[in-house]
Amino acid sequence: MENIKYLIWNNKGGVGKTFLTYMLSIEYALTHPDEDVIVIDACPQSNVSEMLLGGNGKGEDNLSKYRDTNLTIAGYIKQRYERSRSSKIGNESSYFVMARNSNANMPENLYLLPGDVDLDICSTIINYLGTAPERGAWKKSRLLLNDLIESFEQRKGADARKQVFFIDCNPSFANYTEMAVLASNRIIVPCTADTASLRGIFNSFKLIYGISLSSKDKLEDGIFLEFNSNAKDNALPLPLIHSFVLNRSRTNLKDAASAFRSHVDEISKLAKSVQENYPDIFLGKEYGEVFNIKDGNTIASIINHEGQPLSKLQQKKYVIYGQETQANNSQITPLLNDIQALVKIL
Repeated sequence: MENIKYLIWNNKGGVGKTFLTYMLSIEYALTHPDEDVIVIDACPQSNVSEMLLGGNGKGEDNLSKYRDTNLTIAGYIKQRYERSRSSKIGNESSYFVMARNSNANMPENLYLLPGDVDLDICSTIINYLGTAPERGAWKKSRLLLNDLIESFEQRKGADARKQVFFIDCNPSFANYTEMAVLASNRIIVPCTADTASLRGIFNSFKLIYGISLSSKDKLEDGIFLEFNSNAKDNALPLPLIHSFVLNRSRTNLKDAASAFRSHVDEISKLAKSVQENYPDIFLGKEYGEVFNIKDGNTIASIINHEGQPLSKLQQKKYVIYGQETQANNSQITPLLNDIQALVKIL
């Protein structure tokens, strides 16, 4: 059976993709100690890597060590370009590191393919490989991440342990985002209750599946359909929708502003409409639910700084950049309950 690979993506920034990836991967690893959990950082900002490797400061230093030795996603792409442009180089599995080796707060079964700011530079390499005058060039260039994942799966296959992947990438639909899409088989769509986030969902479905969710969209512009067309031409399967996640939700929607409530309703209607009109892009009839994840407020800042699991956070004061910040159970518990509810159906 194929391992599960979740892409956490929306064509809109600021919807909590990275923080959601961090929380889901860690809480899943803690509740499934008999499985291997792998986080792939396909975002040039590399924030999820820094958090997993120790948080602000320590995590940045630990990530720099991997960058210096090219043990990152960008380091692999550069090595492929230099050594073997059309086939694996043989050491793919070595690019995955145990997060606990750098951060004792992490579960023992959590692995990381570190991110790298040079991923943006590598987009030039990916484009070069994809336009090379050889058969199947585009396909090979977009399956570089698949090659990494497959090598890790084969190395760990002897353990007979299930593996679950979580892929974080930035909101742009760059060629390395295309790699992340093709490396996944399920998509979790994070969003926030605002117009821009809805626009991002529309764009996401257009870019990946070549479908329009808005009467204002014009699909005759081929540039928006290029990825979908290339994927079909190369018989590459696309990931299926698992769920929508409304990040930074309110504890009590009745007390929320009317504009917020209206956007929440709009997202719910959109999810239902897509499920009814395009059932083939969902995992099944029971999928496509909208999950509400409470706003983390100061909890997110503490976790970013400390590099700790949400479920291990204590009600106390943490010092962040010299300033005391209080973590209260009134904030921790609702957020943790929401995350755990989503983890249960992964």
